[in-house]
Amino acid sequence: MNSEAKTVEAYLAELPAEWRTALQAVRDVILERLSEGYVESMSWGMISYEVPLSRYPDTYNGQPLVVASKRAIGRRGSGTT
Repeated sequence: MNSEAKTVEAYLAELPAEWRTALQAVRDVILERLSEGYVESMSWGMISYEVPLSRYPDTYNGQPLVVASKRAIGRRGSGTT
């Protein structure tokens, strides 16, 4: 589910309870293992894990380097990019 939410918390609040529970479980594992220097954010309507521009500003498009994204996609569960 792509979203206009500006924060991860706002995105999670939009989800049906069942989806939110499943996505939160995955999110907890990711955050527990996320290397120092990476941040969680909302990007392209999804929860993203990225190298912020403050750490690596020289990107080809001026955007943070997204390592992975996670979004809810309905009955099929959740999607990862």
